[in-house]
Amino acid sequence: MKKLILGAAISAAMFGGAAQAAITLDGAGKVVVTPANTYEIYLSGASAALDYIEHLATSTSVIAADRMCDSTKPIYKFKDNGTGKDQNAYYCTLNPLNPQLVGLAGGKTELLIYKRSAGGSAMGVTPIIDDAKGAATASIAFLNVDPSVCTVPALTAGLNVSTCTYSATTAGQFKLSKPDFGISDVDPEQFRGVNTPAGFQAVNGSDLSLLNVESAGGQVFGIGATLKLRNALQEAQFGVGNACVGSETEACMPSLTRDQVASLLTGKMDSWKDLKVGASDLYTLASAANKPGNANARVHMCTRVDGSGTKAQAGINFLNYPCATAANGPIPDSGALGEVIAKPQNHAMSTSGGVSECLRELDAGVNTIGTAFNNTYTTGGARWAIGIQGLEKNANQAEAWRFVKIDGVAPTLANVAKGKYHDWAELTFQYSKTHVWDTSEDLIVKEFIKAAGNPNVIVSLNATNVHPFGDSGYLASPKNFAPAVDGNFVSSYPVNPYSHGTTTQAVNNCRIPAVYDLTNTAAGVQLQ
Repeated sequence: MKKLILGAAISAAMFGGAAQAAITLDGAGKVVVTPANTYEIYLSGASAALDYIEHLATSTSVIAADRMCDSTKPIYKFKDNGTGKDQNAYYCTLNPLNPQLVGLAGGKTELLIYKRSAGGSAMGVTPIIDDAKGAATASIAFLNVDPSVCTVPALTAGLNVSTCTYSATTAGQFKLSKPDFGISDVDPEQFRGVNTPAGFQAVNGSDLSLLNVESAGGQVFGIGATLKLRNALQEAQFGVGNACVGSETEACMPSLTRDQVASLLTGKMDSWKDLKVGASDLYTLASAANKPGNANARVHMCTRVDGSGTKAQAGINFLNYPCATAANGPIPDSGALGEVIAKPQNHAMSTSGGVSECLRELDAGVNTIGTAFNNTYTTGGARWAIGIQGLEKNANQAEAWRFVKIDGVAPTLANVAKGKYHDWAELTFQYSKTHVWDTSEDLIVKEFIKAAGNPNVIVSLNATNVHPFGDSGYLASPKNFAPAVDGNFVSSYPVNPYSHGTTTQAVNNCRIPAVYDLTNTAAGVQLQ
């Protein structure tokens, strides 16, 4: 998209109205949205990308020319009163330093971006397809940002945060709308089979022709383990009492193999005693401080519901599902299953925030916080569990779970760029080719998508994803930006040389990633 260059007189005229605009508060200090002054954009899909979206929309670390919001004015964040991550919205004054947001035909001065994460990535695909087909199911529930259900905003981490009472079935606590665009952890074609969300049809080839699909770059995913399980794995792999037990360094990260993870996700192992260590097993070797609270050592997993892109990418990268007809899919939610039954316990959560809550509460052995997961496994205390998560989570290790290596490789940006770490996926944005836009909102969405894939923007987001074992998070797509010629990873300009797309084919996460373009004779990738 071409940048606008404005003369000083024209700029002053255009900014004059915006400079006087202010988001309105009522007598109680609650935010009042004025539709006549506000572009309202609806985005649904990938819960793993929530932090990514929030950062892009609100952070002052994003370069000024790509910011959506005016950082000199108050920026408001709204969240649901459950997990706070199922439904969100961001309300701000449009950034006058972003040339693409200046002089929009609608003449409005404020921006309200709704972000629905409930239901995961498929909510960023299937309603978009239904919109193109004119189906009523295109309208889905979003947060209702209204003083009647939202609190007075409180300043939190630079944002003025308001909590809104939310229910998708209680009138006044939600609003139905067609998403203007969607985001998914994988490309739309993958939402078939068990990846199809309840109430929608599986995506087929003709559906794809109805969409504009834009690559948003790569996201690193991984396997998280409850803290006591992580420590027990360290004891098994380094020795009980070894200095590595409890250490957060890359050298001390325990490892699972791809095939072990596949065996867990498909329900082939029902007890952690199935992981043998010589003549013994993981449960028997674990110290008392790290043992789970049930002698059956039943396997627990915190995964995602059907329609989740995080679940879809895990199926692709560990099971080859749905890419191969012979592949086994992941097991469904196990429901209320007693631990004396020799079956794994799979807890399918609606959002990535729910996965974190599930892991935290199983590690604690109590129902500690949140409403997404009701931990009833309290007899004897903690349970061991793994979870599937994006690497933008838990970099500060505030939560009682940790990422592990896969096949001895840590989930870092550098290892993805070197072709060593394979649990990553290419996100996509999509919108219907026939979507009916309000004035200028299509231009705002296109600017949002463009900024989301810019390595100069991504680098600021990755600054919050620095783990003790290395930098992780997101990589720009080589389709849109050139990686370092020598193939080395450059943290200040994070571009992946590998892609699931080609110069002639769109991104398909079932395609084994390969180097995108080496037409420059000096270009290449690192051997080690």
